[in-house]
Amino acid sequence: MRIFFLVLLGLVLRAGHTQDFGRLYSDSVTITLAEPLQWVAVPKGTIASPDAFTAAGSWGLQPYTDSTVLPTSGKQDVWATFSLPATETLQTWFIRLPGQALVKASLFSRGPQGEWLTQSAGEAIAPADWSLRTRVPSFELQTRSDRVQTYYLRFENNRALMGRPMLLSPVEYVDGASRVGVVIGLMWGMFSVLAALSLAAFAMARNRVFLWFGAVVVTLMFTQLVLIDYGGWRIWPGSAHLNQVMGWVSSALSMAAGAWFCAQASYAKSGHPRIYRLLAAVAAGSLLMAGLMAIDRDFIPRDLRNLWLALASVSILGSLVWMSLRGQAWNLLLLLGTAPIALAALARPSYNAGWMQNIEAAQAAGVLSAMVGLLWIFFVLAWRSRAALFSTHRGAALATYDPASGLMLPRVIDSRLGQMLLRARRRRAECGIVMLSWLDQLPSPDELSDQKRSTALSRIGEILRRAARDMDTVVRYEENLFLMLIEGPVNREAVSEISTKVLADCIRLSDKLDDPNAFNLHMAIWHGTPGAQTGQQIIDSLQTRLRRMSSGPKRYVQFVDAAGEPASLPAEEGTRREDLVAKINALETSHPALHGEELAPRQAPVR
Repeated sequence: MRIFFLVLLGLVLRAGHTQDFGRLYSDSVTITLAEPLQWVAVPKGTIASPDAFTAAGSWGLQPYTDSTVLPTSGKQDVWATFSLPATETLQTWFIRLPGQALVKASLFSRGPQGEWLTQSAGEAIAPADWSLRTRVPSFELQTRSDRVQTYYLRFENNRALMGRPMLLSPVEYVDGASRVGVVIGLMWGMFSVLAALSLAAFAMARNRVFLWFGAVVVTLMFTQLVLIDYGGWRIWPGSAHLNQVMGWVSSALSMAAGAWFCAQASYAKSGHPRIYRLLAAVAAGSLLMAGLMAIDRDFIPRDLRNLWLALASVSILGSLVWMSLRGQAWNLLLLLGTAPIALAALARPSYNAGWMQNIEAAQAAGVLSAMVGLLWIFFVLAWRSRAALFSTHRGAALATYDPASGLMLPRVIDSRLGQMLLRARRRRAECGIVMLSWLDQLPSPDELSDQKRSTALSRIGEILRRAARDMDTVVRYEENLFLMLIEGPVNREAVSEISTKVLADCIRLSDKLDDPNAFNLHMAIWHGTPGAQTGQQIIDSLQTRLRRMSSGPKRYVQFVDAAGEPASLPAEEGTRREDLVAKINALETSHPALHGEELAPRQAPVR
């Protein structure tokens, strides 16, 4: 039992005094240090170079552990030292300060002549002068074969550094940079798509709430970008660090957009005027603070800034809770969406507290959490606005579509037919026009018959819409006349496929209703490259062909050539025409409703 407690005590003490760098993964390849990582805090300007550590005297170096926080400030710096062992072959390692925004970090090492070589990075140095052009301060190390290589680190910052430096192999160093790129790309992609959806929803529903929601999305996106240090580069050498300014500005703008969005989306103005005024005050105060921070970061004390952001967050969440408890359950749905967004703000504190071992993983979790909350709120807004969306587009739909068949009205032909022919003429492409006549169907004064005809008309509309492509136009041209505009470029086989699909669907529906004469159709097809013919001339030729088809026992599907005569077709089109005839013949002869006589249709050629 004594041995067990000694072993347990040793494990605890070892875990609490690990003298090593951080790792990218728990099983990352590492190197055993010749001398462990140690640090000491000294007044600013006390030590100018590492020579002071080599001289006689004790500086009280402390071991670096998992819980160490480097106490840098405006009055003191932190020096750290460690040594890499001698190796038979030269090895390259990298020190990386993940997610750190600090004034300056410097790495000192002995050169070939015994001089001190310095690598520096941080906001006090122009990015072009960094030792490695990376997003966060990084340094390159190398072992030696003849002796132990000792390094010194100096950290200069205005507040304590809680992030743990990492010692990475070259492969893992590149892997860590790739993970940062993935997080940034994920954020740009997801937030941009959601912002575009908000604009599209506003354009469709004409509801300004979607605009305010889009503002929340954009401000949160920039806030998250600042949190993951994407704004770490400075605009000009020697300027203030962009994160230190934009961190407060973007947070204040996010708070202002969130408060105003909640005030508009919760209907607080009419139901809870006092809460509305409170949210408006939060939005105005946040905008004022953002403006002041953009002018001078130190104009408002840091503690007062944190206090305002905390009070604004509590005010927004408290207002939604209060209105939800007072009977507006709608606000409870908005409140549920704010929970993941609040968790996203805890990404960096979770890393600082040790709950997550990798800062990039914490940042990715924050991005995904914020996106989940925003998507939830967007879907809630879309669900609530569905009735307004339908009513907004009802007038446009009634002016464009026929309510009985669900097809477009004839007025659409005036613009679309001319444009289709003009496009095909310019591109020298083939397009198609199909005119369909619904046989044996006339309006009846009998209410029951008229109801059956309306039902059959809607089914005809469904068949034609399914047969057409997305780019095609289907119109109810007259009472029993339909028109399909088939955009080019399209070949004759594709046009024949559309007609075959319509005929096949009509046959199946007739069999299902046990009424052979319910869906008899005559189809006249024009296909070719438009020449001097106008759209009205083509429609007149199609109507003429349909009248001829109705007066005699001819095929129910016939082509009208671009020049008006079959002889105008090229020789190679004859083979395509024969294939089409064989296909339609097989389809028509399979059902008695598509031929009036048993033998006569087989002797009439398709023209």
